[in-house]
Amino acid sequence: MRKALGAAALGCGIFFSAGAFAAEILPDAGTIPAAMVQRLLVLDARRIGNRVVAVGDHGYIVLSDDGGRSWRRAKAPAAPLLTAVDFRDGKVGLAVGHDTTILGTDDGGETWTQRFSDPKAQGPLLDVAFVGKDLAVAVGSYGAYYESTDAGKTWASRKITADDKHFNAIVPLPEGRLMIFGEAGTILASADSGKTWTALASPYQGSFFGAQVASDGAIVAYGMRGHIFRSRDSGKGWQAVENASNASLLGSERLPDGSLVLAGAAGTALVSRDNGVSFQPIETHTTRTLVKPLPGTGSTILLLGEAGPREAALAPRR
Repeated sequence: MRKALGAAALGCGIFFSAGAFAAEILPDAGTIPAAMVQRLLVLDARRIGNRVVAVGDHGYIVLSDDGGRSWRRAKAPAAPLLTAVDFRDGKVGLAVGHDTTILGTDDGGETWTQRFSDPKAQGPLLDVAFVGKDLAVAVGSYGAYYESTDAGKTWASRKITADDKHFNAIVPLPEGRLMIFGEAGTILASADSGKTWTALASPYQGSFFGAQVASDGAIVAYGMRGHIFRSRDSGKGWQAVENASNASLLGSERLPDGSLVLAGAAGTALVSRDNGVSFQPIETHTTRTLVKPLPGTGSTILLLGEAGPREAALAPRR
């Protein structure tokens, strides 16, 4: 089934309620009122030092320098729904979204400029990643693949597969290796920084929405209906990971202590303390969709998604 690609969808088949969208225009400067933050749909975020940079609804890019307690808008051009953000370092970052929009920043997210856009394209870009100092790759719907060799200043597209399945996530691995995860069990691997790609056998035919590299080098992929798979050999073989929930999993983070956190539909959040071999649920006190976990303060995580940011406590290590 094709993913829903409208402005009211995440780009991976998960619809959000109308209440999740900002009903008012966010202020251009100053602190965003808390009530407005809680109506803002966030689709991705990164922590850069003490700063959190989040992207989403109406092309908004919002910043927090106090662990998510207060937020303000970055200076950015008008843009459609933004779906993903990544940073090379504390200064240089990229954000992507609908209309094949690519924005860039050179000052840690304070200000952004448009680097590329193609409103006539069939669908959105869904992920972006820096592969090295100068190489960046963006992927998206219908097999969209764009690369930049100058840290995101200019972009070129190319076709890397014969079909048009959606690419939902691109994951950098050590030594210039890359993997793409997508629709209908799509898994692609590159051993040469994206120059060539090989299709890998998939453990199931549902869509993958992302993957995370564990501290021991294992790859933990996740997707529709709560499916989680783990590979210890760079994607050649996969083992299913037990998960009692069937809520789709949409985003992930590896915490500084090596714990893996997954987040998804129906307020679902899971944590693994053993490099993805097993996961335990996290109490989030919400049924709203969560799309991105980040390190919080102390023993907490910051969860972002359909209804603004919220903190959740992580159980102590056993």
